[in-house]
Order: sequence, then structure tokens, then C-alpha cells
Amino acid sequence: MKASVLRVVTVSVFVILVLTGLLFNTGFGTLSSFGIGAISEICPVGALESLLASKTLVPRVLIGLFVFFLVCLVLGRVFCGWLCPVPWLRKGAGTEPMPPLKETEKQTGSITYFQKGRLRTGSGAHQSEKIENQEGQSLQTQPQAKHKESEAGFAQTSCNGGSVSAVPKTPFVILGAALLSALAFGFPVFCIICPVGLTFALIIGIWGMIAFNEPSITIALIAGFLLIEILFLRKWCHSFCPIGAVISLFSYFNRFFRPSVDSGCLKRSKGHNCTRCRDVCPEGIDLNTKISPMLLARCTKCHACSEACPVQTIHFPLLAKKTEETAKTGGPKPAVEIKQRVAAEAVKDFEPVILPLTKKEVVYEAERCISCGACEAVCPQHSPIREMMDFIQQEKFLKAGKVLLKAGAMSEICGRVCPQDRLCQGACPLAKEGGAVRIGALTGFCADYVLSRGLKTQTLGKAKGRAAVVGAGPAGLACADVLRRKGLEVVVFDKHEKAGGLLYYGIPSFKLPKDVVERRLAIYQKEGVRFELRRAIETEEEIEALIRDHDVVLWAAGAVEPVRPKIPGVEEAGFYTSDVFLGKVNVSPDSGKTEFEIEGREVAVLGAGDSAMDCARCAVRLGAKHVFCIARKPRGTISASGKELRLAESEGVELLDSTQVVEIVRDASGRITGVQTLDCLENKKIIPAQIVISAWGFRSKPIPGLEKFVKFNSDGTIKTDSSMRTGDKIFAAGDAVLGADLVTDAIAQGRFAAEKMFEFVSSKQKNR
Repeated sequence: MKASVLRVVTVSVFVILVLTGLLFNTGFGTLSSFGIGAISEICPVGALESLLASKTLVPRVLIGLFVFFLVCLVLGRVFCGWLCPVPWLRKGAGTEPMPPLKETEKQTGSITYFQKGRLRTGSGAHQSEKIENQEGQSLQTQPQAKHKESEAGFAQTSCNGGSVSAVPKTPFVILGAALLSALAFGFPVFCIICPVGLTFALIIGIWGMIAFNEPSITIALIAGFLLIEILFLRKWCHSFCPIGAVISLFSYFNRFFRPSVDSGCLKRSKGHNCTRCRDVCPEGIDLNTKISPMLLARCTKCHACSEACPVQTIHFPLLAKKTEETAKTGGPKPAVEIKQRVAAEAVKDFEPVILPLTKKEVVYEAERCISCGACEAVCPQHSPIREMMDFIQQEKFLKAGKVLLKAGAMSEICGRVCPQDRLCQGACPLAKEGGAVRIGALTGFCADYVLSRGLKTQTLGKAKGRAAVVGAGPAGLACADVLRRKGLEVVVFDKHEKAGGLLYYGIPSFKLPKDVVERRLAIYQKEGVRFELRRAIETEEEIEALIRDHDVVLWAAGAVEPVRPKIPGVEEAGFYTSDVFLGKVNVSPDSGKTEFEIEGREVAVLGAGDSAMDCARCAVRLGAKHVFCIARKPRGTISASGKELRLAESEGVELLDSTQVVEIVRDASGRITGVQTLDCLENKKIIPAQIVISAWGFRSKPIPGLEKFVKFNSDGTIKTDSSMRTGDKIFAAGDAVLGADLVTDAIAQGRFAAEKMFEFVSSKQKNR
């Protein structure tokens, strides 16, 4: 049985004993045995106050204090962790305080976008650029300052020279004030406001009202005071309670049942920046630092650290060993297995292949997290993953989801389509310790948990202004969401019939169900974002009108030019680029099956990225006889995520790595009969195929109508400054700036651009 459950049982038994003594007048083992008039003397603070108030030495009070001292000598501050009802009242009221060190490190602030190269190549992708408006005025800005949270900044605390918890002084100050007030006024003043005393006074008062029919306004006053303290004095136990201060002093010499860490600790044995024990400790004690005796005396023996330890290496032995070198007793828990549909059944339809985790699995997986923050550092959006984990561990799934679903975030989408093995899970130190924490699955679960219950969003600001967004893909939607929640009127233009861009047209439903995308779009429409679809913005006149009619414009039209292989045979029938193939199949698989006539044929997919895997898996579902992907790179260096490759191969897709396509072979009538390849040994081979799909990615292409208003880089991407500004009133984000990239990168940049656009609009309005 978990210690937390045992603590609930212990407190419950304690309260039941009190009730039993009151109801049946047993006079044994309960508060009633002392007499109601002497209840204050049971408490060590009350006993000291009684002595000072009476200015006499009362033998039974002295005996009670001595007994209490002996208990603390053996068990330490066990009353606070196992018997005090106040923490459980706070838990029931939902006003539990955040552990002290966890609260200090909680990050707040506006959205910050780490430029793409920062964490992947070590340098910023965008430098200061001189941008000119239509009048030739310089719009040059300084490079974005490096984010104050460095890659190491999130991590190195405690034993590596960072923040450690100190013994709070306020409880001892309050203790002194309570004792002086008792001496001055002649009665134990603190007992009137003590939440522990008020709890039992309320129990006794209710008992008296029921047993003797003695209703009193005093009961209402006691309940009112207790409610105020429970709701508003969240930090009482750690930062104010004088009872805890006295017990800490008595526990200074306690040497029994002290927390001990064995050599299996991930921080000590592997150097991983695990902070779980410290993060959950109500006193902020870091067991991996040199702890002062007074701080160790503050330990409540609650066992929260031992329960939180992902490798079960924290124990509470009867006597702590003199040396820190103890035998390894724990080990990392294995990652939960992500379940998926049987491949033979999955390829028959376009329903999701990956099955969601259960609540039990989600909690289990979150409890493996060591709170090192490495995942947050590599996430382009720097999602609050650690905070999400904290709430999951407490089974507060709604709060976990709401933490993720900030303005512009699409956690339910990123949890499904992000290449976690290259980002958050790839950075997880537990990858070699039982498997990386399944961050993607947890993110998707928590976001779905909230959204399936109806996410209530509201515009937080009342800012005035009109914003136009060109492109309804990830970057454009994220930007629109942020700006709308700040109060701006937002209209999104897109040339397609449906909003979503890549999310709707480029990702198959077995990875990202269409109802998930449509649910997200419905949220934006409910917020007041307006969509103008089948509306391409391309000519100078259209762009000029857009700039004239709006206070700020975001260009997020993506990278839409497919990379076509320069080989013979690509110009005629039977050859398709991935955007054409996926765009039609994703909208209507049945129509795609008819149009492409794949059933019973052999399909060659050129490329080995995630889009190539999507094309191959779609072809399998459309009834292809044999599907193979041709990769120029060796298997270990292809751009497809490990998960996508495994799923594709489990469904029958074959990967031909280290192979180049030389020619698409056609017969006399122009029909494709195969692809000629060249392997790494210069061996040529013709592989039978009747359909070829090119998935070599996309590139940005300068738009003639836009060139008057913005500058382009040599690769066709839009040139921006560090605030994503590219022209007089124009900002840009997403693949239009990055080139073909990840969904999460586009979302991150869209959110960041929105913040800068809002600052731009606000400053313009102030200067009017």
C-alpha cells in the first residue's frame, strides 16, 4: 500500500478516535480523556502558551511536553506528515501549495521562440536584417536576445551549485510572537486561530450541537475562520505554522527513520539531472545535497520522496547508515508499451493505428519522469511538460491538459504528429533507463481529455485592431488564436476549401484524424476567428488591399513547391508528387482509390521522410500489391522518424536504402513499368512498378505579387528580422520562412510572431 494511502488512513483513524471518545465518552486514547478545558495543553505550542499564560509550572503540562519530546526524538516530525488534518483539508479544497523549490522554478512569461538553429545546430537561424518599407525607411531591429533559460539553466540546481531550500524563519518568528502574546494577555492567543485547533474545535462543536442540542454562533465563526485559512493561507504548513517549528526543534536530535538514498539513484550513479525527490518534498529538501541538521529536522516522514523516486532508491530505515554508499535496491521502471492495432486489420481502413493510453498507464508513465527539463529545452514551443507531469501524477488530468492548451498551442495535434524520438523523447535521459517517457502519448491524452469535455476559451484582452493571416496552416492558425485571445479582430485567408493546410491535406487520418482537426478549427471559430476560404491572395493589388485594410498582416502560406526529381520519365502519367497524392487521398480515400488506380499495382515512393511513409502507408490501404520506398541515404540516417518507419514496415512497406533512382522506365505506350535504380556498389537494377510517387519534400518559392512588399532569401524563403517582421506591416512565419519543416516549428513560430505583431499594433496605437 502506498504511503500516501496509509497517511489518509492514519489521519482518518485519528479523527475517528476523537469522535469515538466524544460520542461514547470512552475517556481513553482520545482528546476527551484530557477534558475539553485542557485541549490546548495537548499541543506543544498550546502547552508552552499555557505555562507562560499561567506563569506557573503545571506538572501535567511539563509531563506532556516531555512525552512529546520523546516521540519527536524517535519519530521526528511525524505528526505533520501523518496525523495533522490540515494538509488533507487543503487537498480536499484544492488549495494544496506547490512545494517550495518547485514554486521558485515555475516559469511564467510571454511566448518565446527559440530560433531553429539554437538547439539543433548551435546557432540562430535569423540574424538582424535590414528591412525597408515601401517608403524606403529602415525597419532594422536588433537580433533577438538569447533566452535567459539556457540549455543547462533549467537543470543544474542543488548539488551542482544552484538553488537549494533553506530552513524557513517565519514559523519560528510566529512561534515567538505566539508565546509572547500568551505571556502578555494571560491566555493562549494562538489557539484561537490555529487551523489544527480550529479543526478539532469544529468537530467538538458539531458534536455538542448534535448530542446536547446546543447550536451556537461560535460554530459558524470557527468554520468561517477555518475556511479562510484553508483557502487563502496555502503556505501555512511550510512557511508559518509554529507547531511545525516546535516539532522541528524537538526533532533536531532525531536519528530514526531518516530518508536515505542508495547508490541506484539516477543522479548519483548516472549523473542524470533528476529532481523528483526535491520537487515533491513539502519542505523542499534535496537529498542530493549536503543537508543541514535543522533542515533535515523539518522532514515530515511523509514518504512523498520515496513514492516519487522513479527508480525506488529512497528509503526510511530505522537507523541511517554512516556512509552514503548503500546497496542498490531499485531500478528504472520500463516505459509503458504503446499499443497499436494489428497491422493486418489497420491497413483495411484509415482509422487511427496508435491506441490511446489508459488513465492508469498515463499516471504510471508520468511517475517515471525525473523532472530534468531536457524535453522542454528541445521542444520548439517549450511546452510546460514538467508541470503537466506534476498534475498527471496527482491524477488531475483537466489541469494537466489546460496547462498545455495555452493560446496558439495545439497539443492534441503535436502529441500525434511530432517526431518525439527526435525532440522531447530523444532528449529524455531515461531512453537508456527503461525507455524514454512517452511524452507524446501523455500530451495527446491530456489535451484530448480537456477538449472532449469542451475547452472554454475567452478573449483575455480588449485590444483594438484588425489582423489578417494569409495561410490557414499550423503557423497561421497558431498566430490567429493568440491574436484573437488578445482581443484583435482576426481574419484568415486560404486558397483551399478547408482550413488546416498540411494538417488537413497533408497528414493521413490514421495519424491525425480529421475530426481532431475539425474540432480545433471549431474552437477558433467559436473564439471569433473568421475564415475566408477558397480565397488566394497572390496579386500586388490583393496584397496592397490587405495591408491597407488591416493593422498588421502575417504571411504564413507555407512552402508549396514540391521538389521534383530531375530524371527521365517524370513528365507523363503515373507519376505524382506527394502533395497531389496525399491531398486527394486525405480528403476522400474512395475518390483517391478510383483516381490513382492503385489497387493490385506495385508502387514506388521516392524518398524516406515522414511524408514518404505517409504516401506508402496510404498506398497500402488503397490496395497496392507491393509498396517500396527508395532512399538515397543509409537506413540509419533517413529523415523518417523511427516510429513512422516501424509502422510502415509492419504494414508491409519495404525500404530500399542507399539507393538512387536513375530513371522511371516506361513502355512504348508511355505506361510506367518500373524504376531503374543504382545501389551503393554502382549496380543498376530495374524494379517493377506501375505508379511512382515523389516525396522529396517541398521548397519555398518567391511569389511574384509579394516581391514588392517583402524580401526573399536565395532559397525562396521570406527574409525576416528577429521579430519575424519582413515589411512595413507584414510579418511572416512557418514554412514560408523556415522552408519545409516540422508542424511544431511552424506553430512555435506562429505563436511568437503573434506576440510581436500584437506589440507592433499596440505601439502604433499608443503613438497615434
